[in-house]
Amino acid sequence: MISIKNVVNVSLSSVSASLSEYNVGNLMIVTGETPTVLNPSDIMVYADSESVASDFGAGSEVSKQANIVFAQSPNILASGGRLLVGRPKQVSATSGFEALTGEISLESLKVISDGCIDISVDGDTPVQLEGLDFSSAETMEDVYNVLYTAFSSVSGCTSTIKDGIFVITSSTTGASSSIALSAGTGTGTDISSALDIAGDQTVTGTDERPETATETFLRLFGSTYFGGMIYLPAILREDFIALATAVQTKNCMLFKAISTLTGSPSDYDVTGFANTIKAKGLTHTRVLYSSLPSQAGTPDLQDLASAYASLLLATNFRGSMTAKTMHLKTLSGVSADDSINDTVLTTLVDNGVDTYLYVAGLPKVWTTSGNTYSDEILNLIWLTNSIEVAGFNCLAQTGTKIPQTEYGMTLLKSAYDTVCQQAIINGVAGAGAWNISQTFGDPSVFKSSIASYGYYIYSAPIASQSVADRESRKAPLIQIAVKLTGAIHSTDVMILVNR
Repeated sequence: MISIKNVVNVSLSSVSASLSEYNVGNLMIVTGETPTVLNPSDIMVYADSESVASDFGAGSEVSKQANIVFAQSPNILASGGRLLVGRPKQVSATSGFEALTGEISLESLKVISDGCIDISVDGDTPVQLEGLDFSSAETMEDVYNVLYTAFSSVSGCTSTIKDGIFVITSSTTGASSSIALSAGTGTGTDISSALDIAGDQTVTGTDERPETATETFLRLFGSTYFGGMIYLPAILREDFIALATAVQTKNCMLFKAISTLTGSPSDYDVTGFANTIKAKGLTHTRVLYSSLPSQAGTPDLQDLASAYASLLLATNFRGSMTAKTMHLKTLSGVSADDSINDTVLTTLVDNGVDTYLYVAGLPKVWTTSGNTYSDEILNLIWLTNSIEVAGFNCLAQTGTKIPQTEYGMTLLKSAYDTVCQQAIINGVAGAGAWNISQTFGDPSVFKSSIASYGYYIYSAPIASQSVADRESRKAPLIQIAVKLTGAIHSTDVMILVNR
């Protein structure tokens, strides 16, 4: 009997793992409070407020914010999001070091058999090192071996080679930790000039300290993705602006509520702080205003930020016509500010600040384009994330390869086309007239595609690709134009009456 494999030979291959979509619905709240649970995770994940109260205590600030987050209808759960809670950490103390990053002269050292140099560890009296023999050195490695042997005799420091650079590090940590090389004062020939000590890198150690808000954000964002963040610990205004600058570089939004219209240069105020956020182009930061005084023990302002963020991040981009505007929406568990009149509102609009006020007696969110509408920023974050994931999965899930041909480019563009089609379905994009002069590809095809579909995808011809890019296996540049749908926030009506 012969095997059936002589007739039919079946092999099984599995599809490579794909990257899941980034969930823009995840909301991170950073708190300085300590949870009551043993060995808490760096990032704690919640789908309800009761679990937050259990871990942090019902009277904790972060528990109160969780109540507001989950009180919204819809809230972050509608988009598949979760409430994430993170905390600042302590930054460990560091050691001082000196790295020989200058122009070391091998030729000058090769003629020295009696070299000397001084080293001071942690500011102590310099130790004189003598008898350093470089006469047999032919390479920098030989020079480093001589130095390694010499510095090994000095207590309180260690030597190593990092990325081809000789580094001497203090064994202690803290602000007093240091290494200082200087001209040799002992017997022999000074080698400080040959080692170019003047051009090296000296770094003093640092004490243990709390993370900055920016460091906390970058650490947490590097660990897991979230589409929005609220930072509860009190920090200086300039530190918050630094945090907002860091958030601007990521596909994330930052929410901050303030209660002062005009204050001192250190205040979180509308005309100063919010205006700076706007002037610096920090569109990923949403500043909200309310003049309502905070009640004892209740962070009312942060309630406003939490409610606003939860309702915005509730957008489920996988649905049909789900894209939203925050304008004229109603928040739960938050009081509207009945003191906001047209004059105050004009100041808020001019400085790109959203608020929660009364419109014809109804509590409503009022949004402004002063710092770009928040929904537009979230829509673009989703679109960017989705395009990134689609491109990665197209490349990663191909069992063989995507050829460097027009056929291969069609496969890649098809992945991006799927995202653009979803943008049409969920209402982020739509057909319309392209009202700026900049186009690419064939202008007539470009405008026709935007008018008919709301987007246009173009790639430069494979034949025009440079040899360098082809050998690097890069795809030609792909350009995508998308017509955003915007939103209607107001309307003028004219009534003509005839008797």
